[in-house]
Order: sequence, then structure tokens, then C-alpha cells
Amino acid sequence: MDVMAVSQAVALMAAGGAMSGLGEDTARSLVQRVRERIRSVFGGDERSVEALEGVIASPEDEQRMEELVSALAYYARKDEGFAGDLDEFARQSGSAVTQHIEAGRDAYVAGRDMTVEQRPTD
Repeated sequence: MDVMAVSQAVALMAAGGAMSGLGEDTARSLVQRVRERIRSVFGGDERSVEALEGVIASPEDEQRMEELVSALAYYARKDEGFAGDLDEFARQSGSAVTQHIEAGRDAYVAGRDMTVEQRPTD
């Protein structure tokens, strides 16, 4: 799982967007569950909670979005259960999660040893 890509997808969901193919009530319910789960993990981390609340209030605020993505990725790396929840939320959103890979001069060798899982999208 690419923690940063999943964190970006979930941050967009927390902001109230990035859901395709879901009915309005279902989307609203999913966003609420995402926000509640994030708040429970952030707990007393005021900076992370402020990033979440800032994104909810102003979804177009790129700085807050970057802060939220960083906080989500940080907590996902610390807690495998939370990482799994983020991955599941990203799958439920119906949005495509794009993985960004950078490789140096050994890109061909690195690609040869890589397994790519593809799933059909609706």
C-alpha cells in the first residue's frame, strides 16, 4: 500500500469530496465515518486536528490539505490498523488512487522486480 496516495485520497474524502458513484446519503455517511475515525486517532494532537478542521472548513486550502495528508501518513505508518482503515476508506470512495513512483537509474531493474495489482473500476 502506498501510504501517501491513500492518505491523499482520504484527506480529499475528509474535505467532503473525491467520491464518485455514491449516492448523496451514502457519501455523507462515509465522510462522517472517515472524520470520526481520523479524530479518534489524532486524539490530543492539536496540530493534526487543526489541519482536519481547516480542510473541512476550507477544502481548497492546499496548505491545510498537505498538513492533513502528512498527519494521516504519519499516523498510518505508526498504526497498521489505522493504515488498513485508510486503505478501506479509499477503496469505498470510488476514486482512483494514483501511486507516484520515483526511481533512479535502476528503474528498469526495479520495475522488473515489481508486482502490480490491477482492479477493474466501475
